[in-house]
Formats: sequence, C-alpha cells, structure tokens
Amino acid sequence: MIAHSPTRAALASLALVTLALPRVPLLAQSAPGRIEGTVTDSAHARWPEGANALAIRVEPPEHSGGATVDNRGRYRIDSLPAGRYMVELASPFLDSLEIALPPREVTVEAGRTVRADFAFPSGRTLRAGACPGVALAAGTGALLGRVVDADTDAPLAGARVAVAWHETTIDRKSLTPRVAERTGAVTTDSLGRYRMCGVPTDDWLVLQVQQGGRAGSDFRIMVPDSAGVSVRNLSLSVSASRPLVATEVSSTDSLAEAPLTGTASVTGVVRGVGGLPLGEAQVRVVGARGTTMSDARGRFSLGDLPSGTQVLEVRRMGYLLSQQPTELRGGRTVVQDMQLRRIVTLDSVRVLAQRSLYREFEFNRRANRFGKFFTVDSIDKRHPLYTSDLFRVTPGFRVAGFGLDAVVLSSRGQSSILGGACAANVVIDGMAHQEINLISPFDIGAMEIYRPGEPAPAQYNQGNCGVIVIWSKRG
Repeated sequence: MIAHSPTRAALASLALVTLALPRVPLLAQSAPGRIEGTVTDSAHARWPEGANALAIRVEPPEHSGGATVDNRGRYRIDSLPAGRYMVELASPFLDSLEIALPPREVTVEAGRTVRADFAFPSGRTLRAGACPGVALAAGTGALLGRVVDADTDAPLAGARVAVAWHETTIDRKSLTPRVAERTGAVTTDSLGRYRMCGVPTDDWLVLQVQQGGRAGSDFRIMVPDSAGVSVRNLSLSVSASRPLVATEVSSTDSLAEAPLTGTASVTGVVRGVGGLPLGEAQVRVVGARGTTMSDARGRFSLGDLPSGTQVLEVRRMGYLLSQQPTELRGGRTVVQDMQLRRIVTLDSVRVLAQRSLYREFEFNRRANRFGKFFTVDSIDKRHPLYTSDLFRVTPGFRVAGFGLDAVVLSSRGQSSILGGACAANVVIDGMAHQEINLISPFDIGAMEIYRPGEPAPAQYNQGNCGVIVIWSKRG
C-alpha cells in the first residue's frame, strides 16, 4: 500500500490547533517558586530566637532551602525549583524540650508562591515537655538549659545552677504582706544539662552558675506564665569568676570589688524610641573593668572583658535601665544591640490635678499608714541635685556611690539572695529594679518611700531592703 501525503487542508487544520494551544514562555517554565508562611506563637511575649524553616524537595529529590523566622513569626524561602517539598520548623527552644512539630507537605510550582504555616505548642504542652510526669502548680513553670566551660565550650558536668527569688504572702489576720527569700539549686548532668521544675512564673529569678568554690555573675531572668518554660544556656570561666562567699557590704560608701578582666569584647548599637540610635548612653559589663559611651550613631565597643555569661548594662538619664545576659568568649567579639525605654516623654510639665494623675500613689497614701509620700513641692523643697540625694539623710537608708553609679542600700545589712548587697527595690513607672539616678528629681511627679521592714505594696515588696516607688511627671 502506498501512503498518501497529507492534504493542504489537513495541514492547515493542524496548524490552527497548534496555534490554539496555550503557549508557556520558557522563562516562566524555569522560574523558581517560593514557600512562605507564619508561625503563630501565643505562648511567648517575644518570639524565641533561632527558629528556622527548612524545605526539602522529595520529588524530584536533591534540593533544599531554608530561612530564619523573623521576630514577627514570618519566613520566606526563595529560589526553589518546582517539585514536592516537606517543610519543617527547627527551633532550639523546642529541641531542648524534645518537642517536634509535624512537617508540612507542599507542592511548589514554577514562578508561584505556596504557604506553609505553623503553630507553636500551648503553654500546657510546653510545661509537660519540660517536666514530664510532674504536675506543676498554678503560677509555676520550668527553667532549663545547658552549661558549658566558657574557655573550651565543653559541657560543664557537675556544675551547680543556683536560683533565688522573693515570695510574697498576705497574713490573713493583719492583712499585711510578708516577704520571704526562696532559694534552690540543681546539678548539671554529664552533658551539662540542667532542669528546674516549679519555679515561679511572671516573677524575677536570680540565676548563678557555681562550681569548685567559684561563682559566675548573677543575673535576672523571668519565666513567662503564658509559656511556662524558659531556656537559658549558661557558661562559666574559672578565670572570670569569683570565690563563692557572701559579699560583705562595706561600712563605707564603696561596694567595689576587683574588676574581672579577660580577652573578650562586645560591640553593638544602643537604640531608643522608635529604634533610633541613641548617643551618650553609658555601657558596661557588670563586674568588669571600664565603661564606654555610645556615639552619635548609638555605636559602642568594649574590650578586655571576662568570658562566660556576663551582664551587659546600658544606662542613660531619662531612660529605664537595660540589662542583657550576654555570652562572651576569650579572643572573640560578640555583637549585642541594646534597646532603651524612655521614662519621661515630656521635657517640662507643670503638674496639676495630681490626684487624678497618680491614682496608685493617692490610693497608697490613703490606705498605707507606713511609708513616706513625696509630691513635687516636697521634693523641690529639698533642692536635690540627684534623686539619690533625697536618701542621704533618710533613716533606714544609705547611699553608695555618686551620679549614675549611686545605689540606695538598706542600712541594716545585706540580702541573702546569692550573697548580694541589700539594695532597695527602685520602681520607676511600674518597672522594678531600676537605678535611682536614671530619673532626675525634676522629672518626678510623685514618690513613695518604704523603709526596710515596712510593708510596701505587695507587687513591689521583693525583700526587706526597702522599696522606692517613683512616678514620672505626666500631662
């Protein structure tokens, strides 16, 4: 049989069909896709650091991509070839609790975006993961982490992690608050891990690493009740620690100890309102030698610092004190930015109708027969240059140091919290543990003073060293 050639009509019909088919540009066929999403976390006030999203192509295999989750819980993985992917969320916080979120399967198409959202576990699930088999009481949670040798980064087995806090109870008969100091400690295992179950939540804890008769710097940490769990990794350097003995408070106005030194350094930027760089802020590492001031761009740099978990502190007149535990290592430079919160938002205010502006102050003045209550007029009559000058002649207190280094102390001894000095709790606009001269006496609208041993408002009464509650001027 002889095959006949296609007719002209058939060829024309074939051409029309070919033209009618959709044409996909070669560029679109090869364009990469994208995976993006959000991670919902209702358990934390701020996003846990170090979370990453990882996408692994399973069909066809041999391709992967990843991205860091930002502080709003968002991520985006670009430049992904088309295919079927498994998306996983990796978090050091969840890893420490041995909790893994199930991966999400998505299909990436060329030039298109596909979503893969995740949700963090609830506080109840996090508590159960941190303390399996332990029924935690309401208002308590867990604190865990890992301790390493700051000089070698090897696990520090057998180290003692000590914790202390103040516990306030109300006497049923007299209805007066009573404050007790509570302490506890756990020992790290062979991998340097520690775990504390039953610590109070939404309250300041003082933490310190101890080993071989030496102690590292102590610092404050809070476990949020919404999450119920905090992870804090620690380190200790023998050369950058102090003997484990109670600090003796000198009878003079000096709390000076030999400063710790080393070869570590830290640099960063101090930021104020709106994240703008803030100059003329005093920066130091607590217990180390030397301080520095941030420049006009907010930049600072400190050297000759001790290794281990240290406390980076930033102070500036008119701003709340900011402290941040920072991991330092010998011969290395750590980048750590700091954020300051302003105390006074108005430069000059003539306070009128004071009763309506400081309701808590007025309530305490009526309800508490203890304490002294200062208004703008009573403060002005004393003509103080610094706020600390108000306490140099106040019974029950004494002042150590001058300027931003001034500390108001109880004249009756010292606190048992990790052997610390008995410093009054200075509360500025509701923020506890501030420094007395961060606010100028000219910016104070009202002030409450409770001497050591006097019942202060329960939310501020965190020891027997006295409480100073300051309200800045407001319009």
